[in-house]
Amino acid sequence: MTATIRLMAASSLAWLLIAGSPAQAALMACSASGTSYSLSDAAAKACTTGNDTNQIDANYSLFGMTGWVLSDKNDGPDGDGVIEFLTAPVNGSKSGNWAIDTLAGLSNIVITLKAGNGFGAFLLDLSVNDPLSGRWATDKNLSHASIYYNGQPTTKVPEPSTLALVGLGLLGLGMARRRAHK
Repeated sequence: MTATIRLMAASSLAWLLIAGSPAQAALMACSASGTSYSLSDAAAKACTTGNDTNQIDANYSLFGMTGWVLSDKNDGPDGDGVIEFLTAPVNGSKSGNWAIDTLAGLSNIVITLKAGNGFGAFLLDLSVNDPLSGRWATDKNLSHASIYYNGQPTTKVPEPSTLALVGLGLLGLGMARRRAHK
């Protein structure tokens, strides 16, 4: 009887540890126009012909959603900068690491890899241990990588002019206080 209870307790503990653990990173892979693409930490994938930056916009349906916004592109000043690459895929290479700076309170973030005559789009899996970084690969040289999001970001990045104005205000308050104490 005691051995049965111990076995049941050990089984229950093992189940809780497995069920309570964060999801493991999934490697998603797909192909389009003879090119294969893969990205770790992805929950879904979609590969198609064409160029993501010419096709994905607010009206483009991706993963059953429209309203996509370009946030960053590894080879240019494109995008609104809400989410940016910290470690960007390197153009002309076939594999490497990627990292982004924030999730910005969003639940729908896509990284695209453009190579050959198509691109792979990967919806990030935000339930993994580290949804901000992972690995990527393609069997042709990378043309570019982009970040898109869907939804309203909750974390806003202040504009540099706003920071300068706040800094001047604080400087003025400090000078006024110093003058009042003299």
